[in-house]
Amino acid sequence: MEVWIVPEGPEIRRAADKIGKALIGKTIEDGQWPFPTISDKAHLLLEQEVLDVTSKGKAMLIRLANGWSMYSHNQLYGRWTVNLNTTEPKSNRSLRAEFITDRHAVRLWSATDIVLIRTEEEGAHPFLAKLGPDVLDDDVTHDLLTKRLESSTCKRKKAATLMLDQGAFAGLGNYLRSEILHSAGVHPDDRPCDLSSPTVSAWGRAIKDITVRAYQQGGVTVPKSVADASKARGEPRRRWRHAVFCRDERPCLTCGDLVLRKRYAGRRLDFCPSCQPAQRISG
Repeated sequence: MEVWIVPEGPEIRRAADKIGKALIGKTIEDGQWPFPTISDKAHLLLEQEVLDVTSKGKAMLIRLANGWSMYSHNQLYGRWTVNLNTTEPKSNRSLRAEFITDRHAVRLWSATDIVLIRTEEEGAHPFLAKLGPDVLDDDVTHDLLTKRLESSTCKRKKAATLMLDQGAFAGLGNYLRSEILHSAGVHPDDRPCDLSSPTVSAWGRAIKDITVRAYQQGGVTVPKSVADASKARGEPRRRWRHAVFCRDERPCLTCGDLVLRKRYAGRRLDFCPSCQPAQRISG
């Protein structure tokens, strides 16, 4: 079974769930760790019980009973697979890490950011230390996210930039950016300080609700009824699973106006100019 990954928080959290089912409570009986940063550290992994598998933003942590954790970040090309340990792996990718238990083989392919760190020192890792609140964590609420938008750290940043800033909100990525801003009615060029309190509150709710929906529904950011209606019209998956992302030059599902596309630092952002009117005063 292959765990398909794109570099956004919901997909990494879903992968962590699947990997956790295979590894948590199990002892690592065999494996390979050929990636240079961990190739000489097999003694820290073999014969160890896996206590936890979790995600932090777009990073994954596999925590062991001896107090060590394997940190990994898939970036653009990393991919995890979970198979029975009797299944021969079929992949043209480069193997980075392999954990074999009495039943399963869990493998990481193609990733280029992997390191072993002491569990108690995870917070000091250069990537993890800079992360903002992980939107998928249970203790990260609508109110907390709204206050984050209103903070001095965030309130003067353009929405298109802010929604990809991992130091502001951990786990958000390109498709979530378009979907969150559309749901909240926020133009990509507006800043929290340009908006009314009700709009900023709606933005905070959308950050949480859209991301949780994507996690629960496998990357689908619209209600099931909306997705089903789009599928019935014959739309491909890349369109029917979203409200605006990958729906540029097509009618907005909310108002019927055409969805437009802008690019910020080369990355696409799709939005509806009618549902997301600009509030910022020029200059």
